[in-house]
Amino acid sequence: MDVYVTYRCNLRCTHCFVGDNLSTAQSFSYESLTQLVTEAQRCWHTEEITFLGGEPTLYPRIADAVRLVQRQGLRARLVTNGLHGFRAFVDGFDGPHPPVVGVSIDGSNAETHDAVRGRRAFERLIANIAHARQRGYQLFGITSLSRVNAHDAVDILRLCERLGLGWVNVHYVSNRGFAPDMVLSISEWQRLTEDIEERSAALAIDIRLERTFVPAQGHRRSCAVRSHDNLLFLPDGRVFQCPMFIDVPDAHSYTWSGSSLAGRPGSRTETGLCSATSSVHCPALRHVNPHLHTAVAEAGLEMSCVLEKTRLSRGMVIDDH
Repeated sequence: MDVYVTYRCNLRCTHCFVGDNLSTAQSFSYESLTQLVTEAQRCWHTEEITFLGGEPTLYPRIADAVRLVQRQGLRARLVTNGLHGFRAFVDGFDGPHPPVVGVSIDGSNAETHDAVRGRRAFERLIANIAHARQRGYQLFGITSLSRVNAHDAVDILRLCERLGLGWVNVHYVSNRGFAPDMVLSISEWQRLTEDIEERSAALAIDIRLERTFVPAQGHRRSCAVRSHDNLLFLPDGRVFQCPMFIDVPDAHSYTWSGSSLAGRPGSRTETGLCSATSSVHCPALRHVNPHLHTAVAEAGLEMSCVLEKTRLSRGMVIDDH
């Protein structure tokens, strides 16, 4: 379960799929969040809650939220831009054990990373990663690749290895939020993922790679909406099953009132939109990016679920999930 505890953020990253919601700075009330965590443990068989934003470490009670999750016997994770809010969290958190933390790394150097995330973001990120590791935190990397930083992809992975991160998730930037003009073409992404797979043999870090565009046969056909195993709670009460739909008006499957989860029937919700058969497998694609849907079909390919990744370890495919 992913909980976007706040839309507040100290950056405006060029690929952010949350988009204009960042300007609202809307946040969960702590009472609502407490009820949500309680329901997750008691009713929904949730095993792990990841806090995101915006920037989750700017949420005033983020340390309390992490401790709350841990007291319920669930795993807690944070996904952060690694700047001053994260440093303050690391220095102030006094729970029994720190959460696992994903840090966003979009360049192997200041020039590339700061082109995505803003001036001096790289310098502060690297210092704060070192500080968190000294404090015993387990960290992993998240890199989102677009036209801005695709040239730097392998060096980003090498940097994650040098920083001692446990693994790195490699994401395809799609045309959500601020990103439409940055999206790599099908052929560009295929060449890039092939290069990453080939060169991963020289790296001692696990890579979890979105292949995105795959042959029409021979891959596992997963869909977060159809399997009903993923929930994303937003500060404004919208609840999605698939992040592809976040900026599609009224597409959310559920609403969270602060005390209960309610389904939203209708053909225009993500559940309704994904009920039809899709010729390119990902049923979201024709609704959020019709041009790409057509291109994928014409190429004789399918688009895999955005949450599906291939795990590479020293050039070997370990599993596909």
